[in-house]
Amino acid sequence: MQALILCGGKGERLRPLTSNIPKPMIKINGKPILEYIIDHILFFGIKDFILTTGYQSQVIEDYIRERYSNINIIFSNSGDVDIIKRIIDASLHINNDFLVFYGDTISNVNIYNLIQHHKNNTEPATMTTWPLKNQSGVVEIDSNNNISSYKEKPVNWINIGYFYFRQEMISYIKKFDKYELFLIDLINKGKFNAYKHPGYHITVNTIYELEDAEKNIDQIQNTIIGN
Repeated sequence: MQALILCGGKGERLRPLTSNIPKPMIKINGKPILEYIIDHILFFGIKDFILTTGYQSQVIEDYIRERYSNINIIFSNSGDVDIIKRIIDASLHINNDFLVFYGDTISNVNIYNLIQHHKNNTEPATMTTWPLKNQSGVVEIDSNNNISSYKEKPVNWINIGYFYFRQEMISYIKKFDKYELFLIDLINKGKFNAYKHPGYHITVNTIYELEDAEKNIDQIQNTIIGN
């Protein structure tokens, strides 16, 4: 397996912290987000990495080359582009099925279980999802402002990344210029399966989320194997 980590974003909602460093290098309790992600993947025996960079790429490359000198890491710098372009550029180095991780999301997903779940299903792609519990009643309103449905504190499964793609998806992904459109197309054509992760996850997009991550990172570290 190859692990592709998306590390190219500017992290503008984390300014001024990201004025001189990329978002994956923001530290949670003294350790970069990217290091948490790589260490988690290494725990499951995966040692073949592709890091797709862009903004402040050299900061990532210098740190990772020094920190992980004993594993195979390829850097693919695509500049300021959409995620889909980063994956397409990185596909030059992909020679098998591959996993895709967001560079701002830390989780205790059991990667062994994710891989096995994918192999037990026929779809060419798997998305890891997490239950977002709404604390309010949710209504749907039609064009006449009539309430058409009501659900009391529903649970919605959200995308937290941790994708599994078969190698054949590389040629398919090249048909799109936006990653969002690629995902929607897979869903519409019934090519996506969901791996439900009931454990922990942290996504860092804002200062508030960073502060929350610093309070809760131990929950993930203490349960690294996940479900």
